[in-house]
Amino acid sequence: MAINLAEKYSKKIVDKFYEDSVILGKTSTEYDWDGVKSIKVWTITTVAPTDYARSSAIGVGGVASRYGATTEVEDTIQTMTVTQDKAVSLSVDKGNNTQQMLIKNAGIVMARELREQFIPMFDKYVLLQAARHAGTSHVNASLTKSNIVEAIAQHVTDLVNAYTNPGDAYCFIGATNFAKLLLSPEFLNVDKLGERNLERGVMGKVRGLQIVQVPDDYLPTGVNFLTWKKKCVLAPTQIKDAKVHQDPPGLSGALLEVRWLYDAFVLETINKGVIVDKSSSASI
Repeated sequence: MAINLAEKYSKKIVDKFYEDSVILGKTSTEYDWDGVKSIKVWTITTVAPTDYARSSAIGVGGVASRYGATTEVEDTIQTMTVTQDKAVSLSVDKGNNTQQMLIKNAGIVMARELREQFIPMFDKYVLLQAARHAGTSHVNASLTKSNIVEAIAQHVTDLVNAYTNPGDAYCFIGATNFAKLLLSPEFLNVDKLGERNLERGVMGKVRGLQIVQVPDDYLPTGVNFLTWKKKCVLAPTQIKDAKVHQDPPGLSGALLEVRWLYDAFVLETINKGVIVDKSSSASI
């Protein structure tokens, strides 16, 4: 006679590793996207000065002017349209859940879906768009612990040459290259990792530039690291819904629905505040 031994399953669910958003709080919030699909951003075009004429010169309408020829103020317009509309629908059948020791708590399922799917999807997209539309790029075939600080410091130089500074600027670097940075004596001696009051996700600084470590696959293939000034990158999220419906029509159990409507943009007139370091084979 066969003897069937009972099997026991743990009520504890094994959580996958996950990453909180590395983008949150590090992009511009200067523009209002409420109620619109697109926004237009005007930028006034300035004019280079000329020498003041100490003797009379003819200006607008034949009037004498010593300030030089009058030029009408021009402008440029950038139109930005939100395109990313992502969603998922999940069900937790009451019968299945009851017979699985109630392991599929709807709130836990929802939290995991957001952490493991939606947050990484959003962060990767923002980093991709920023890398694609960076105003400055550098090619580095091989980064080592000996040259990585110099490569990152070049981004600070680029910001200064673009008439800005590394304040409110972030350098997003993959874990593999961050490990090289950790081994660099220049980084360890100048910028202490234990510095207090560092912003969430910031692992240290190079010449005032805040270093943010991200998983390697968050950056596009071939991108070593990416720097941006906060005001240069927009990452609007128009819809960020996460709903749990208990016993909706047609289902005994929980219906989970998530929808995110979002996009990412680099402001064209200040794109020099976005800098990418990449290999020659970068896929952007």
